[in-house]
Amino acid sequence: MHSDTRQFKRRDFLRTCGWAMSALAVGALRRPVEAALASPPQADLTFIKREMPLRLRHEWTAIPPNTFRLRLADDRGYNRITLHHAGTEVVRVTSERAVVRCLDGVLGGHLRRDFGDVGYHFIIDYAGRVWEGRSLAYWGAHVAGHNEENLGVVLLGNFEHQRPSAAQVKSMEHLVHVLRARYRIPSHEVYGHIDLGQTLCPGRYLYPQVQRLSQMA
Repeated sequence: MHSDTRQFKRRDFLRTCGWAMSALAVGALRRPVEAALASPPQADLTFIKREMPLRLRHEWTAIPPNTFRLRLADDRGYNRITLHHAGTEVVRVTSERAVVRCLDGVLGGHLRRDFGDVGYHFIIDYAGRVWEGRSLAYWGAHVAGHNEENLGVVLLGNFEHQRPSAAQVKSMEHLVHVLRARYRIPSHEVYGHIDLGQTLCPGRYLYPQVQRLSQMA
């Protein structure tokens, strides 16, 4: 009698634990789904839009970022800027539709590499338009080992094989000026990717302009 009672209590205990664990598992699964459905945090880009035209991310893609693969930026903010070229091919397209296809290609390439979103915060096309990439609410993914506090700006094109347009360079200079003023970034903290990693990026035809920006007062 006592043995049966003990056995019953043991089975009852295990069954109860099983239900509890199932409930916890369901809750654990539900939380990421709820988080995925929630709107990701957005950075206020008014400080840029006051100074220059800016195409926001939702204007060129409906693909949401995978926030589980992104790292939220913290209160430290940004203290450097790194400039890149896309580097895959020569790009001289200027129509917005053609540019959006290029942006889709950059985003798709990064997602296939298991990035949570396009790795750069801003993208500049051959016509000089500036497009929002990854939200400033998240650290970028553009320089291995140096992404925290590092703003990523990419220019479409391969500047080992072509020269950036005058409009691209002008927009790059303007955007860097606005970002430096916002985050109080000194000029010597403006880099080309080549300064921080083993790469030719941002290419031989763009890097001299990057160096000039890094030497400005």
